Amino acid sequence: MRNIPVDISALAFTVAGEPEPKIVDRATGEVKRDAEGRELYTIPLLPKPNDDRRNPVIVVTFPSETFPQIPEGVQVRPIGLAAFFWSMNGRSGLGFRAEAISLANPKAA
Repeated sequence: MRNIPVDISALAFTVAGEPEPKIVDRATGEVKRDAEGRELYTIPLLPKPNDDRRNPVIVVTFPSETFPQIPEGVQVRPIGLAAFFWSMNGRSGLGFRAEAISLANPKAA
């Protein structure tokens, strides 16, 4: 799986929903971890400007040491945002991951 860096210099991102843990096993509730042992979370982000009217929101996976407290509606910056193609069980798609999600304006939260 090859990560492709995404240039976000001309984009602003608004949180479109609450962060959720990325679950490995729904039966046990085990949360997926990265290579450094940090839990992985997903967060829906609305990039602006965005010309894709059918699917304006992207879901970004990112690591966090604690459950992220990022409220819906605030502007954030996905640090180290990268895109990757995935394929599993006959399905495929485009995914996004970031090294971190930070508030664009920390005083707004």
